[in-house]
Amino acid sequence: MKQWLKSLNNWLIGEGNPCPITEAAVKARYQNKLLSLPDQWAIVDFCDKENLFLLQDGISIGSGFELASIPAEASAPDHLEVIFQKIKETFASVVPLYKEDPWVMQMYVNDDYSLNPVLKHIKGHLDPSLANNPFTQDYCHRLASLMTKMTKPEGLFHDPKTNMPYRGRRRRIRVLFYRLYQQLKPTREHTLTEHVEVIAQIESKLRSPGLQLKRLTGKDYYYWWLRWFNPNPQLTQGNIEELLARFPYPIKKKPAGYTLAQAVFFTPPQSDNRSFIFDNYYHRILYVDGLREAPDIGLLSRERLQANPKHRYALLDKLPEGATYTIQVIFSNDEALDAHLMRLEKGIIGTSLKPTQVKQDIKTARDELATGNRLFWVTQAVFYRAETEEKALHIEKELKDLFVDAKMPLIPSQYDLHPLNSYLCALPFNFAPAFARKYLRFDRLLYASELAALLPVYGRNQGTKHLPCFTFFNRLGEPVLFDLLHTEFISQNSHCAIFANSGGGKSVLIGWMINTLMAIKNARIVLFEMGNSFDRMLIHAKAYGKNTKQLLLSNKKGEAVPLNPFCEAYKAIPEITDNLNSEQAALIAQKIIDMQENLKQPANPADLACNDSRSYLAELALALRTMITEANPLEEEQFTLADETLLIEVLSDAILTSFNNDIPQMLTEHVVAAFKRRMEKETVARKKDRILDMHDRLNSYVINSAKSRFFNVPTEPLGDFDIFHIDISAIKDEPGKLALVMVSLLPRILGMAEATQNDNRPTFLFIDESHLQFQIPSVVTACLLVAKVARKLGLWLAAITQNVTDMNSEKATKILSLIETWILLGLDEKEINDVKRFKQLTSQQEALIRDIDSQKGLYAEAVLLGSRYQGLFRVIPPRYLLALLMNEKAEKAERNALENEHDVLEAAEIIAKRLENKSQKQKQEDCFYND
Repeated sequence: MKQWLKSLNNWLIGEGNPCPITEAAVKARYQNKLLSLPDQWAIVDFCDKENLFLLQDGISIGSGFELASIPAEASAPDHLEVIFQKIKETFASVVPLYKEDPWVMQMYVNDDYSLNPVLKHIKGHLDPSLANNPFTQDYCHRLASLMTKMTKPEGLFHDPKTNMPYRGRRRRIRVLFYRLYQQLKPTREHTLTEHVEVIAQIESKLRSPGLQLKRLTGKDYYYWWLRWFNPNPQLTQGNIEELLARFPYPIKKKPAGYTLAQAVFFTPPQSDNRSFIFDNYYHRILYVDGLREAPDIGLLSRERLQANPKHRYALLDKLPEGATYTIQVIFSNDEALDAHLMRLEKGIIGTSLKPTQVKQDIKTARDELATGNRLFWVTQAVFYRAETEEKALHIEKELKDLFVDAKMPLIPSQYDLHPLNSYLCALPFNFAPAFARKYLRFDRLLYASELAALLPVYGRNQGTKHLPCFTFFNRLGEPVLFDLLHTEFISQNSHCAIFANSGGGKSVLIGWMINTLMAIKNARIVLFEMGNSFDRMLIHAKAYGKNTKQLLLSNKKGEAVPLNPFCEAYKAIPEITDNLNSEQAALIAQKIIDMQENLKQPANPADLACNDSRSYLAELALALRTMITEANPLEEEQFTLADETLLIEVLSDAILTSFNNDIPQMLTEHVVAAFKRRMEKETVARKKDRILDMHDRLNSYVINSAKSRFFNVPTEPLGDFDIFHIDISAIKDEPGKLALVMVSLLPRILGMAEATQNDNRPTFLFIDESHLQFQIPSVVTACLLVAKVARKLGLWLAAITQNVTDMNSEKATKILSLIETWILLGLDEKEINDVKRFKQLTSQQEALIRDIDSQKGLYAEAVLLGSRYQGLFRVIPPRYLLALLMNEKAEKAERNALENEHDVLEAAEIIAKRLENKSQKQKQEDCFYND
């Protein structure tokens, strides 16, 4: 009966639990004292307005900066010492010193293998009118493709300089400051006021040695930690960039109770007895067991020569992907340090060698403190991650070997008794000085000089990151950006000199610069060259909508190009009056003579400003003089002020007579007629003979068909274009013809620049093999006329040569010293001395030039020398553009074979794919013969 009633009861109200969960059991489950990782993190809340963290005690406050390293590659010893002393002085007194609750500085250095923010930055600075330009879109697409390939684990190529894959990356240096109140109990208002004041002082002091910095915002912390704790996010199949895009930092829409410590974890953190596990990656830490010897300056982050003389890299360059180096510094005052030294002294017993040595060390420490070389408690460690336990052990071994070589060994993980606590203690804002000193014991005392040598702020040139235009890379793979046109980059002008030795990579650099200027600045390009190295680049430009013009100068009769030097003569009429007298003509002539005589003198401040007005009459007189002397050095030297004055007077007569007679365009024959009229008026026999001589010389351009078909035919003004390519190979060995061509074309180019001076497009005049032109006084003078009106017309000169030794004409001194920005590719000692004739070089600049080490087929290295910025960079354009610009015999043969089967651009695409997929294997076995 009871069984039946029980069954009925179960049917009506359900079966009862024979072992019910008690309320006490539920409560016990919620009282688990094993806190999660976010709960162990000291950060509690973040203020987006002030960029401050409130820490776990509810009183302490922390904040930080991101630093840009100081370029220190290939530094001259004196330059490096200056940087070192500035860093030492800065960081030794960066915060106030206290005995109780001292300030803490944490510094973290890691590499982000993503260049997407750089590309976004470049696109963000584009003029909106170029956003839909096909050429610009193609440029951005190819640059994005290059950056994506560079960031892959296998890199773009194997770099013989570092013996590692060459990968695109950004080195991130973040420094955090906070004061953890454990003994003192101030109010929140006091801690906030103190922190804000100290952070303002810190910012000012950090800028003094040349460090660039920005205040870290909530978004910066979020992106930093999200990459750290989500190495392989399951939500996006391992794509961290997609995770960042899908879950951006909520600046304005934070939910209640939002904390960064919780928000940066997208999968629950796990742990075993040695590791934290994020996304199935084992995360661990290894601490540095002090220094075995005084560190060299920039021991960790400065590029240094290795045991193998072929290799040069920084210690941090060898850290595995995902690793982070950190250094924690406690800024205790002298009283606290003195108390520590006294405790040590009291513990010394005996007079043997060891106690005596310790006593001497303490005495040395006191002496150093007295001279300002303070002592700091410093903890160093390396975070690292691995997919498996085996890989973690392998990475640990590699790290230990790396740091042993630097004389700062790591403590093996098996001797870390509390690895999870060790990891937690080194997290941002989580370092508690008292706890670490008492329980972890990883800290060591370092002098300020040793700390300054260790701090990872010695880096490589990154150009002007805030001024994107040209995109290059440094030896680490970081982008190097700069903008020749920006007023923050230049101080006077945007003229540029590009000097290289043979095979230095000049053509690739020029091609990439031209491509960039057209894509980013929508610049007009005028390119004088010899050798037709850039013809395929023009085909590419035309295919993507650019207006291209080509002028191939030839001695063949059927290929004559009209080059009337006087096609714009009527623009000089405002400079001429009907009663132009001899005195006025003499003044203009004297100006031209002075200009030619001063070509040997360095540029003065007025020259550097490049703000002169254009003189049409001076340009015409220069062209006429060149026609008469044919650039013969002896004839040029014998040309007098009286001769120049005569030219001005004859030109004035020819211009006014032609204009009044409604002649559409003044030709050489009209100037000859003016000479004839002047000869008929002249009564002095000597002068009459000189006029006749000039008349006969000029008349040869009218009666000689070999000349007249060039210089006595009407010439159309230059219409608008995007790139104008002039190949002067056919006349490069004939100075007379070369001079005539240059003085005929340059005024037309000036005319085009003048006609378009009010639009938003700069014009660049590239003169390749300029050592030939700059040996001819009339050409140098013409270029100087161009250079000095550059600012008003937006027309900038780029003088290029790979024959630096041949740039020996004193006539080039003025124009080369006027140029503000220089780019040098691989010069030897003699060529460096040749450059010093035109530009003063510091010891640091010479050290940079000597350190250039280009690798054929991989990259060309160059040095930028600007008035405000300088540094070394690598020219690494997209492989497609490299294929268009190849000019080695074997490379051209391969390209030509493909062009016979495909068109030019398709052939370039095929070569680009071959270059991208080139085998990365080191062929060391090629040094041996097979049996």
